Amino acid sequence: MTRVSRGRLAFLAAFAVLLVDGAAAVWLGQLAGSGLMLWAGLGLLASALALALAFPRWQRALDEVDAARRAVRGEADALRRAVRDARAGGPGR
Repeated sequence: MTRVSRGRLAFLAAFAVLLVDGAAAVWLGQLAGSGLMLWAGLGLLASALALALAFPRWQRALDEVDAARRAVRGEADALRRAVRDARAGGPGR
């Protein structure tokens, strides 16, 4: 399982838990007539919405980090080749 798929799985699990808990708290708050439970449920639903809205931005940031990591790895490989060539007396020797 890749890091990206683990991140998506964690997002889906967190979103599902917040959504189900929020819906259940709203329902129980209405059933029991408890305003506090109702507000707690609405807070959980708002958290699920905020998580869903933040996920694409978070995913883009992770993609940028991965691209930068690949670029640095490419530069390091180029420097290693240059050092190896310099020690051998020039390119292709």
